[in-house]
Amino acid sequence: MKRIEKIVNRHGLSIFKLKSTKYLIDYYKKTAKDEQNISLKIKMDLDFFNAAILIESLKNKRLFEDTYERERKELTDLWPTLSYQEKNKLINIKINDVKKRCKMFTSLNGTRIWIAFFDELLNTLYDKEMNIFDIEQYFNLYKDFKSRMIPTLQYGITPFRDEFIDVKLIQSSENRVIFYYDVTKTLYLLTTNKPVWILKKICLKKEYDLKIHDYAKFIKIIDALENNETLLLVDELSDSTFISDKVNNALIKLKRKMQ
Repeated sequence: MKRIEKIVNRHGLSIFKLKSTKYLIDYYKKTAKDEQNISLKIKMDLDFFNAAILIESLKNKRLFEDTYERERKELTDLWPTLSYQEKNKLINIKINDVKKRCKMFTSLNGTRIWIAFFDELLNTLYDKEMNIFDIEQYFNLYKDFKSRMIPTLQYGITPFRDEFIDVKLIQSSENRVIFYYDVTKTLYLLTTNKPVWILKKICLKKEYDLKIHDYAKFIKIIDALENNETLLLVDELSDSTFISDKVNNALIKLKRKMQ
């Protein structure tokens, strides 16, 4: 199976060699460092996607907080006269407009997650009770929140399942997700049995354009990959339009040696 993966992926686009994704890696590292002095290590594809989840969360956090502060300033004179419920109602009206521009995912407990490095309680406060930030202990989270951060992996495959980052969901189950990353024309299988995470990939030809009717074929290919069905994987790939003639010929030669 490793030989097949090597043949298929050797000529594909790499996150660590493509100019656009190399730029993103530098941006992710700089943003994390500037925000909370976090040193991101991005050595593998899964590191890249987890960094993307972190940065998307930081963007949401900033948008929510900026909206809250802007609304408070606009109501400076009125603010002290309002009740907690009245303040929260006014803030939520504005925050709801912001939410339309933000990505989110739903935890296994049904909580809406806007900030993947915060636990479900903090996400609920950002989602429904932003006025809590009038209290000093919560207001400090604006600038100093590193101690409250949790690993984004804590939420399992749900950020991928709900397309919290720039991926396209193909199929998901409780501990498995198949997704496609268009920038590198790559099909991924992510499985988790905590704390073990396994990410496998199949690089498609550089000219490939994603089509919904290809999803069923994608699932057959990934099933063969996951189940180590070597000959079936070769047949499924050769019977598709997803790989180049060069890769296809190499797979055919390999199959002959295996039979």
